[in-house]
Amino acid sequence: MKVLHIVRQYRPAIGGLENFVSELATHLNGNGVEAEVLTLDRNFSDDTPLPDQSLENGVKVRRIPYFGSKRYPIALSTVRYVSQFDLIHVHAVDSFIDLMTMLKPFHRKPIILSTHGGFFHTKNQERLKYYYFHTITRMVMRNVNRVVACSNNDYDLFRRITSDNLQLIENGINVEKYSRISNQRGTKNHMITVGRFSSNKRVDLLLKLVSQLKKEFEDVKLSIVGKDFDRLRATYEEMIKGYGITEHVEIIENATDERLLEVMAGSEYFISASEYEGFGLSALEAMAAGRIPLLNDIPSFNKMIDDERNGFIIDFNHMEEAVDKVSSILRRQDTEHLIHSSTSYANAYSWREVVKDFQAVYEEVCCV
Repeated sequence: MKVLHIVRQYRPAIGGLENFVSELATHLNGNGVEAEVLTLDRNFSDDTPLPDQSLENGVKVRRIPYFGSKRYPIALSTVRYVSQFDLIHVHAVDSFIDLMTMLKPFHRKPIILSTHGGFFHTKNQERLKYYYFHTITRMVMRNVNRVVACSNNDYDLFRRITSDNLQLIENGINVEKYSRISNQRGTKNHMITVGRFSSNKRVDLLLKLVSQLKKEFEDVKLSIVGKDFDRLRATYEEMIKGYGITEHVEIIENATDERLLEVMAGSEYFISASEYEGFGLSALEAMAAGRIPLLNDIPSFNKMIDDERNGFIIDFNHMEEAVDKVSSILRRQDTEHLIHSSTSYANAYSWREVVKDFQAVYEEVCCV
């Protein structure tokens, strides 16, 4: 079987979606499914051009030109590449799924959609998104053979517009990669946050938190690792200077896997004030790495965390309470049971198991 994965951004771009597609394609290839990736030819974060083709971790990648915005890029040449494949797997609800379903009478290939949170990551243009979702997206779903919800949140969201073709397969993580550092204990009072620099991640709240924590914990440190997707680094740097926490915060862009693991190994906690996560992939990876999670009070994190048993839920909407709770956590000495419970939870999401679920979907759809 040959499967074409279509996604707006892929390696060398770094992010949760890019990592998901990379892991899935790599594991599919290892299980005898020929998986290739079709993506766009520019890096959204810095607008640099990318090569037409490359091999990334053994996965063949083709890149095509587009016009329009990075939120809704139009790549009309997509249809040229689908004929040699048995199945099209589109990742995220964007122009690609609209285009592929519209042209389905011509290419006649079965289509799988992975939801990845839809397009509700921020509250920007919320009314327009709601209208689009319940009209255009509802119609698009009729031409999708299987909609794979990546989280319980996504399942609840998408069953409002489609149900007969909806299935839940939660994200997988590279347990083997992150467990390499699970026995290493990070530097006390050091925290890491990982993810693209976008407004919904609310890094601004983490900086405010650090500015308060430094009054009691002179050694507190926050490492911000990710890709400047929304051009927010300058804003972060201005806030860091304004809060007087230059010595307490480092920003690391374009980190290699080894660099990420190095910074993570030096951190005791993983922290996220994100106001929306479809699944919370970075948090789960950090848990597999033995980092204690301090996560915002949102549905996806609440599903993941049993407060004070395998991590902590922090309500960043109430900063004074958040500071008090994080301060009490940093004073704790009994962390080994937390780390053990956290890693045990994360290990259940190994890609070795998740990829089998996707293969079963592919076989079902192709046999119809």
